[in-house]
This record gives sequence, C-alpha cells and structure tokens, in this order.
Amino acid sequence: MRNKEFWLTSVLSSLTMASMMSGLISGYKMGFSSEWLPVWAQSFLIAWPFALFLNLTVLPQLRTFTAWLCRS
Repeated sequence: MRNKEFWLTSVLSSLTMASMMSGLISGYKMGFSSEWLPVWAQSFLIAWPFALFLNLTVLPQLRTFTAWLCRS
C-alpha cells in the first residue's frame, strides 16, 4: 500500500468507525432525543483520535498476523 493510500485509508476508516460507533452507542444508551447530538459530538471528538491512533499502530500488525494465519 502506498504511503498516501495508507494515510487516507486510516483517516477515512477511523472517521467512519468513530462516527458510527459513538453515534450508535450514545443513541442506544440515552435515546435519540434532542440531547443526543451534543453527546454524540463530544463522544466522537474523543473516539476519532483514538481510532486513528489504533488504525496507524495496531491495524498494520493485525494485517500481518492475518496474513500469517491465512498462509498455506
């Protein structure tokens, strides 16, 4: 994977996962009311940097491990 592609994939996948998961979990816990949006936004601002960090550090190791498990 080229460097630009690696960074763009990491940013977009972490953005997508953090927004979806923080939105779903906060909505599930408190209900999708008028108070949900600010709680989701705050949760997302905490979740996205952490998700990006994991995508940049742990995901490459998981890909290597998966390739090792799947080799014949």
